[in-house]
Amino acid sequence: MEKIDRNGPVVLIGAKPVDGFRTLARMNIPFLWIVDPEEKAPATVAGAIDVIHAPYRNDPLCVLGIPLPVSVRAVLSFTELGSLPAALLSEALGLPTVPVRAVLRTRDKLLMRRTLAGVLDQPAFGVVGRDEPAPGDFPLVAKPVDGSGSRNVEYVPDATAHAQRRTALAGHLWESFLTGVEYSVEAVSFEGRHRILGITRKRTNGRPYFIETGHEVPAALGPQEEQAIHSCVRRCLDALEITVGASHTEVMVEDGRAVLIETHTRGGGDRIPLLTRLVTGADQYELAVQSVLPWAPVRTTAPEFGCAEVRYFPWQDVTVDAVDGLADCRAADGVVEAEVQVGAGDRIPVWRYSHERPGHVVVGADDRDELRRRVTDAVARVRPRFR
Repeated sequence: MEKIDRNGPVVLIGAKPVDGFRTLARMNIPFLWIVDPEEKAPATVAGAIDVIHAPYRNDPLCVLGIPLPVSVRAVLSFTELGSLPAALLSEALGLPTVPVRAVLRTRDKLLMRRTLAGVLDQPAFGVVGRDEPAPGDFPLVAKPVDGSGSRNVEYVPDATAHAQRRTALAGHLWESFLTGVEYSVEAVSFEGRHRILGITRKRTNGRPYFIETGHEVPAALGPQEEQAIHSCVRRCLDALEITVGASHTEVMVEDGRAVLIETHTRGGGDRIPLLTRLVTGADQYELAVQSVLPWAPVRTTAPEFGCAEVRYFPWQDVTVDAVDGLADCRAADGVVEAEVQVGAGDRIPVWRYSHERPGHVVVGADDRDELRRRVTDAVARVRPRFR
């Protein structure tokens, strides 16, 4: 048997999220860093032994032409657009990975729906301009088949609106609009076995763009709802052949049924892995690394809080003059993280995409009542001034 070089580097694709390269540095795993020319990457990062610029976002196959040492022992990516090139390169090198076909099924929402047809509960679906919705399918949600971050998601209330928007939305996936409570599920798979780390309660601003305004972990669920969610997620991951690595699956619970929205071969965004670690002690990034490097060291930590929440500052349709109170917010009870991405002169539009949100605060507490008080207090301490 060929001896595996445990001291060789891994390849990391993508400059985001920062938790990715910070995780490898913390685990003392050296890495070759593939960064897209459009990404903004720090000049120096602990653990990065080389930075390779390659347009993997628009050309996933470009990574196959990068000369790499024979000692590379894994290829990783924690970002949506890096998942396909990471799987392609892993398969080409004969390294453990989630299969390329599984990544393709999650990146293409129509392919995912067709793969899961008959496997678990899904909404009615079709392609705008090709598959006519039945009268009972309305209202609808239309979305790009390869979209992410709530980009270009549109609510279509009835057949009249559908007829008016059919040309503009041609080629989009349409799905019957689900009602109920939305959750996301963080998991890591190990050789086809799925470890569910936590379930998150999601909050959005609703119609028409459904931008996420906050997340709370753990979701308050009864045993039957939790069992339904676990069953839905496991069947989804099995059917899509997601065998290793992190996954982020979104479901809607309607009348006790868990209905699949979509899944991804990466951890959740919006600081959800941080929330999960705060309340469970399990680090999704570290476990994802361990799923392809079984000898990689993983921290064992105790939960810091009984529950935690990320809340996005609600400012929209304004021009910022200044933002005061951020240091005061960071000093408040239970505040783990508080960030603002806007400053003097920045225009905040009406949100249509998740990246347009101006900032967030992450708060933990021992119980939900205390969490609500702490979140309200933390948000109130940040005082924006608008022009």
